Amino acid sequence: MKKAKITALCGMITAISVVLMLASTLLPVLMYVLPIVTSIGVLLVSEFAGKKWAFGVYFSTAVLSMILLTDKETALTYTMFFGYYPIIKSLFEKLPRVLSRVLKTLVFNLAAVGIGFLGVWLFGVSGEEYTELGEFTIPLLLILANVTFIMYDYAISKNYVLIDRIARKIKEKMRMK
Repeated sequence: MKKAKITALCGMITAISVVLMLASTLLPVLMYVLPIVTSIGVLLVSEFAGKKWAFGVYFSTAVLSMILLTDKETALTYTMFFGYYPIIKSLFEKLPRVLSRVLKTLVFNLAAVGIGFLGVWLFGVSGEEYTELGEFTIPLLLILANVTFIMYDYAISKNYVLIDRIARKIKEKMRMK
């Protein structure tokens, strides 16, 4: 596959990702959904072009999101976890199953705490939402976030065959032209 074709396709995936993330400005309820959706693009790039290209898509989407999005929490959620996780997921899965799950959960929880901390202290996200249920708010949010992460990780694993098939079709079409 020629580098120019890969570059063009990665640029298009980056552009689509940023536009999707911008939609969270119009529909704030999608604040956490859209970073998850855009991570599929990174996973596709990782499969058809390799991790180097996938990190390029992640980095460019993250930078553009931080600059262009008014909702910094969406940009942080992508930048601090969902953007790079599809790339490193395969590395974790080469480890023994229990160690893999522990490391994945640890990385996710560090990112989740970092998102909350940076959101409040650096970008001025309202800290009131972290105190609505008193002292139980943060642990409850972390539990719910972990349940969501487990479902996300499971969904990626179960749909990997489909993602791999799409990546192969992209490779075939790019070779034909």
